[in-house]
Amino acid sequence: RALAAAIAATAALVELERVVIGGGVAQAGDVLFAPLRRHLADYAVLDFVRDIPVVTAGLALDAGLVGAAAVAASALESGPVPALHS
Repeated sequence: RALAAAIAATAALVELERVVIGGGVAQAGDVLFAPLRRHLADYAVLDFVRDIPVVTAGLALDAGLVGAAAVAASALESGPVPALHS
């Protein structure tokens, strides 16, 4: 219920098109996703939030690692990385 409430609030605030859940949590399958979708419909006030797709990440356990690598690559492409200490 807490995850559904958090997703509903976030989706309403930033107008998400879909929710992607990855990592070990996604391996729970329907044990997680069936009640999550049901409770999301209960917590959603706006129609577009009520119908938001909740899907598993295609990269499964590697989703966080690939995301971190993408952020790092993007930061490197934007120029020199500033020093942490002067």
